[in-house]
Amino acid sequence: MSPRHLPVVCAAVLLAVSLSPSEASALPPLSLRLGYASQVSTARAYDLVDDNDHLPLFRLGVGYAFPLQGARLEVEGGFLSGSTSASLFQFGRAQLGLMGVEVGAAYRLRLGTYAEPYAQALIGYDRLSLDIGPLGQRVGQVSATALLGVSLVFPLNSYSSKAPSFLIDLGVGYGFRPTARFDALAPEPPGEDVEEPIPSQTLRAGDLPLAGLAYRLQVGIRL
Repeated sequence: MSPRHLPVVCAAVLLAVSLSPSEASALPPLSLRLGYASQVSTARAYDLVDDNDHLPLFRLGVGYAFPLQGARLEVEGGFLSGSTSASLFQFGRAQLGLMGVEVGAAYRLRLGTYAEPYAQALIGYDRLSLDIGPLGQRVGQVSATALLGVSLVFPLNSYSSKAPSFLIDLGVGYGFRPTARFDALAPEPPGEDVEEPIPSQTLRAGDLPLAGLAYRLQVGIRL
């Protein structure tokens, strides 16, 4: 065998070891998850929108898994939406909203019948809004999240490995969300029927740090 063929042979051996014949021919399972997620920012500037340092979020995720020997590689897309607010003495309330999408992959290792620990990395795009009284601003930015967690898998039919399963998923990690700059808060644009809108100036709220601890608790089903 020529030395130049050695990398090809090694790759074929690794693929044969990682994918058993039965698993390679199995249909990759589909997972649907929904639940609660949160981003925690302990920076002092974040108190503008939340005294408890949290940004509570609703999360919906759809995953498609490729089976490996004793593990699974799952590609997942998710949708996030949520908001938080804090009271201001002069302007009423300051409210921060987030709506975003994310996509990533998770390596899931099967331990026993029910436990499935995993490591996951995600990258996404957030649409952020900050409203202070009648003034507001919208900004968009890229984000990333890294998580370690465990899924509890409960088969709905214990006699069939291909039957749907109920999932409980808990993950903890870090959200790499860059600091959002809100330097041009302004009233909503006037309608077309307003002939002479009242002139107004923009408000600079400053930078809002968003990076910090991230965690989520979800339930779902694996088909």
